[in-house]
Amino acid sequence: MSGDVDKLLGSEVAWLRERLPFNDVAPDVLSRVLARASLAFYPRGTDIVHPDISGGDIRLFILKRGRAALKQTLTGGVVESLLVLEAGSVFPLEALLEGRKPRRVVSATEDCHCWVLDPSDLPTLIAEPAVLRSLLEVEWTAQEQLLSRYADDVQARRVAEQVLCLSLDGVVRAEPVAMAREGTVAEALRLMVERGVGSVVVVEGGRPVGITTGSSLLRRVFARGMGSECPIADVMSSPVFALPESATVAEAALEMGARSIRHIVVVNEERETRGVVSERDLFELQRLGLRQVTEPIESANSVEEIVAAASRIRHLGRTLLHQGMGPAQLTSLISSFNDRIAHRLIDLLKPEAVSDLEFCWLAFGSEGRQEQTFSTDQDNGLIFQPGAGDDAEKNRAAMIDFAGEVNAALDRCGFPLCDGGIMAMNPKWCLTLTEWKKRFTDWIRTPSPDALLNASIFFDFRALYGNSSFAEALRDHLFSLSKENTIFLRMMAQNALEVAPPLGMFSRFSTDGGEFSGTIDIKKQGSRLFVDAARILALEQGVRATGTEQRLRVGGQRIKRSSQAVEAEISAFHFIQGLRLRLPADRPQQAHAHANRVDPYSLHEFDQRVLREAFRQSQHLQERLKLDFGQ
Repeated sequence: MSGDVDKLLGSEVAWLRERLPFNDVAPDVLSRVLARASLAFYPRGTDIVHPDISGGDIRLFILKRGRAALKQTLTGGVVESLLVLEAGSVFPLEALLEGRKPRRVVSATEDCHCWVLDPSDLPTLIAEPAVLRSLLEVEWTAQEQLLSRYADDVQARRVAEQVLCLSLDGVVRAEPVAMAREGTVAEALRLMVERGVGSVVVVEGGRPVGITTGSSLLRRVFARGMGSECPIADVMSSPVFALPESATVAEAALEMGARSIRHIVVVNEERETRGVVSERDLFELQRLGLRQVTEPIESANSVEEIVAAASRIRHLGRTLLHQGMGPAQLTSLISSFNDRIAHRLIDLLKPEAVSDLEFCWLAFGSEGRQEQTFSTDQDNGLIFQPGAGDDAEKNRAAMIDFAGEVNAALDRCGFPLCDGGIMAMNPKWCLTLTEWKKRFTDWIRTPSPDALLNASIFFDFRALYGNSSFAEALRDHLFSLSKENTIFLRMMAQNALEVAPPLGMFSRFSTDGGEFSGTIDIKKQGSRLFVDAARILALEQGVRATGTEQRLRVGGQRIKRSSQAVEAEISAFHFIQGLRLRLPADRPQQAHAHANRVDPYSLHEFDQRVLREAFRQSQHLQERLKLDFGQ
């Protein structure tokens, strides 16, 4: 029996000495070590080394058969592979050298057999120069991998800051290639060849109603044996997805990836065709920065995976903030990422009961304006269209159940449930288009305090998922009501003027007392002043944009305000938004309800001066409201 064991041990030693680093180790040393070792089996997917399962003496493993992966746990619990370990690999080094439990994980990527060495033999084996050299090389390679990935991540973030947040008006073609819907396929092809483009927008009254590309014509026309005189309206893609020219390259890239499209129509404030942005226009380098973050969202197959992705997005946002990204670009980017989270959750959770219903998921408030900060709760609702012959209340019940799951999942992703109940799962905010129109009509024609409060939230709405034509129809209805009802606008202005900028008479700032002594709420007493004024201006002038910056700029142009005054107000708004972003980033444990509270005198001298000037700009804006509405 002893002879059989010696023979088996000898074959194992011979096999091991054919592999680095054991080819330079004396056979008698290996024999002594393996004689006291145990052989363990680890099925595929099992952790061989892990901080939570490594107790007592630290053990050294030699991989006899199979493959394993050396993994690093990142912030937020995300795990990524660093190295593939082959037969003959020895691990873990860092725990052995430092005498502590391992920080890295080794997982079996195939069924693995490992020698588990007796702790008393570790000094003998590590004393062999070849073994120690091999262990150091593994550790050094792992560190190089980490440094390389860190450098790639930094580069991606720089790209996101410098390129992805450019507005589309800077990359769109100067002259859109467009044709009327009465045109033919032959005309579309001629335009593509003459202008050297891959797409043509089909317009009606200057507004896009469809789009066609060379590849789609091949599939839809010629592959089916249809002639070139076929009307373009019969084969175009419609309705067409469009973004405003104020949208960013980041938003365009996100939408292309989510919708599996290669062209996006860009429109101006009047929804007229401004041009087309293609996937080719958004250089591959530009999209790499987003892909690192968005790919886990788009490929997620569970709420848990999206929760993890949301955590990474918040981490990325704070990193970009500390790297100096501007508040306008950062809030837009955060909102775009949050849109993708909500979009994927809706896709995952949408049940069969609502799959045949036409609906539109609406975002309200800061999400509707695409001005979300790190601390933001949910404000959403639903427009649904009952099917032909369907019971509307039965449809509503199904939509509410579905919305409840989405709202709960968003809460898990870091978007707290709205204390005021402004969520799609609330029957009050899960309505047909007719019911939403009536709700808006009642608020405007009977402007009670509650109606004015609702207007400040619900009138900043945006289609986030589903049939966006419902949202546009509701916006058209809102503008038709507000233009004919100046009393409502006057009362909104009066409501907006109830909060004054916190400027001190004998000091720089007027701070609150009581529970919040010595602080100011820079949302309620700061950014909200700009948001409220911009909303009133948009309703008065029919500005379709929902973002505060665009409302101030376009509305200011329409009433012929000084461009210097408008840009000063926009800069002031962005400074306050930047301060709001910095607060939760610097104080991550701050309660959500107090996230916008700041002691202005705790800021350094320069920020105090700029904040005071920002409040003065909001004061000028309020004076304009008084002038326009006789307050």
